[in-house]
Amino acid sequence: MLHHLCKGCPIITLEQIQKTYPNGFCALKGIDLEVQEGDIMGIIGYSGAGKSTLVRIINRLEEPSSGRVNIGGVDMLRLTPKELQKQRQKIGMIFQHFNLLSARDVFGNVAFALEIAKWSKSDIKARVLELLELVGLKEKAHFYPSQLSGGQKQRVAIARALANHPKILLCDEATSALDTKTTKSILALLKELQSKLSLTIVLITHQIEVVQQICNKVCVISEGAIVERGNVEEVFANPKQEITKELISFLPKDEREVVAHLADSHNVYRIIFTGPNAQNPLISQAIKKFGIDVNILSGSIEEFNAKEVGHLVVKFLGVSEDITRALEWLQAQGVTLQTMAD
Repeated sequence: MLHHLCKGCPIITLEQIQKTYPNGFCALKGIDLEVQEGDIMGIIGYSGAGKSTLVRIINRLEEPSSGRVNIGGVDMLRLTPKELQKQRQKIGMIFQHFNLLSARDVFGNVAFALEIAKWSKSDIKARVLELLELVGLKEKAHFYPSQLSGGQKQRVAIARALANHPKILLCDEATSALDTKTTKSILALLKELQSKLSLTIVLITHQIEVVQQICNKVCVISEGAIVERGNVEEVFANPKQEITKELISFLPKDEREVVAHLADSHNVYRIIFTGPNAQNPLISQAIKKFGIDVNILSGSIEEFNAKEVGHLVVKFLGVSEDITRALEWLQAQGVTLQTMAD
């Protein structure tokens, strides 16, 4: 079973994971990844980047060509088939296409995971009803998958994945087949369950809004390698890699157009406020403190997993030395400054 870990300790550790298929295709190239207990880690990238291969290696649905996989203090690659089967019961997994058994009703689909784990019939009944209550489907216990909506099917899959009290939940494109409204409800459910059950969630997706809504950490994967990682609000506020900028499309489309129409883009900056700074009147303070003027050209506040990131594009006006001092002061307050000059 998973060993007890301290809060904030790595519960998933991947070291130098390489995956090369028999045809010579290298899907993963020296992946190092730590997921802390209690994290909701989003792994995002385009199709073919290696996301799904990576998550399947965590519970050994796929074998790495080389590297180390440690889950909750257990070396996954040293387990016998019997030990691995037992270990997988502590790692729930949900998929894009639900993977429900069409010949079984909702109750039977959730019970299936417990039957495999050899639970008694009486315990299975109590646990299935508890799980269906948890995901809001108790009244659908005797409906079949064909009678359910996509969102309801995914709720059944979530209940089944949680059957054996896992501490880790792996989600492989779990909302890709759902519409926007249903996606939001499923993500809200996952976030609620993560808090209620103290889960660690690893969420594979190509949908940036998924990461924005519930993840606290993010890894960007491209061509089999992790190219950027960190806290969601920090990575989104100040992406370093071109692919990250592409994926998040975080710069509002009209910002560059606003700057392009200026006769003079000197002293025009994009200011990024994260955390408490998103609400603090730092621009107002800088104007008073340094005797400068600030022309606000555009602005927005976005929310990432209940944390706010603010963006302003401004032109500083005044004596050059005063502007320099104001910029230095703003940076000292923890905001990010990006010049918008060509």
